[in-house]
Amino acid sequence: MTTYAPPTSTEITPIAGLGHLSVTADLLESIGYVSEDQASATTVLVDHHFERIVSHDGDVEVMPLADALVTYPWVQDLMFSLIDPTSDETLRRAFESSRRPFGVFTWVHDGARLTRPLQSFDLMTVPQERQFVHSITVIGEGAEVDCLSGSGVTPKLTHGKHVSISETFVGKGARMRSLSVERWGREMEVHSYGATRIGEDAVVSGVSVAVSAIRRHVSTSTTEVAARGVESAHSVVFAPKGTHREMHLTTDLAGDGAHAEQVARMVSDGGHILNASTLVGTAPGCSGFLECDGLMLSGEGSIDSVPSLQARTDRAELSHEASVGMVDNEKVDYLMALGMDEDAARDLIVQGFLDLDEQSLPAPLKERVADLVAQARSAEM
Repeated sequence: MTTYAPPTSTEITPIAGLGHLSVTADLLESIGYVSEDQASATTVLVDHHFERIVSHDGDVEVMPLADALVTYPWVQDLMFSLIDPTSDETLRRAFESSRRPFGVFTWVHDGARLTRPLQSFDLMTVPQERQFVHSITVIGEGAEVDCLSGSGVTPKLTHGKHVSISETFVGKGARMRSLSVERWGREMEVHSYGATRIGEDAVVSGVSVAVSAIRRHVSTSTTEVAARGVESAHSVVFAPKGTHREMHLTTDLAGDGAHAEQVARMVSDGGHILNASTLVGTAPGCSGFLECDGLMLSGEGSIDSVPSLQARTDRAELSHEASVGMVDNEKVDYLMALGMDEDAARDLIVQGFLDLDEQSLPAPLKERVADLVAQARSAEM
């Protein structure tokens, strides 16, 4: 077991719930954390240091990315192999301002069958801070793993900027399921860039949950699926007043028989949501489906749903469904007639709209997502 402890000489004394000592178990649990003894590995990044990096499984290696580049020279070939740091102005500035990579390298060995999840969390506790995180994950051939990840801030932090890069490599025949949760400050600006390469016969399924207020969040995600590989991605998005969210997703079905399914459930309560999802059918026999559903809770805000299909072979089967609607006032009136107040009635309708029963997730992850959505909606109310 390898553990990296945080530095003690530069500790920041918490004032009114700020500073890295204000990172509590409740804060971590709000973004998906489970107790360390229930995880195969745990990493917690706070501001610009490693609060916790530990592995409890011999088939899992976790370490700072900067150390991995020296320990395993082949990691150099992975870094920025899926994401070009000069392709975006925000990303370029963040890259050029950092002299040493800050982030986690995670390696699950070939054939590993993990019975406990990997978990990784990025937190900010200093107001007006700027955080740039770059992480690389390698899931070996034939491995099976569940992953929990989350990003957030201490309750009193409202302003700051976060930029993150995540490059993930899933080996041939591997199985990976994931849950990602973010709960940022209401006046923050966040830019996240994710790229995944799914190997032959590998299956990747995941749910992302973004339900807190934030001034601006732009996420860009790309996935490449090899022959007979499968990707299943579900997102749950809530935008209260003052929130602007953009999601740009592109999935390339690059191998024969590759398959992808993407489902987005979006709710605007006065905020703005843009969801631009693209399926690219490159290889023969590939198939994919996009579903984008939006729910407006008021006359303010907006939801822009832009599904796109690109067939580059006559043997691609691609389809999509998209819908945006208002809360059914008859349903609200019916629930109020049963004794609910209007806010509670609308909250119940939202929970039904974001129902996860049809999503292909194990029961524990379904329950955790449902709890997080309910907690966030209650906090916003």
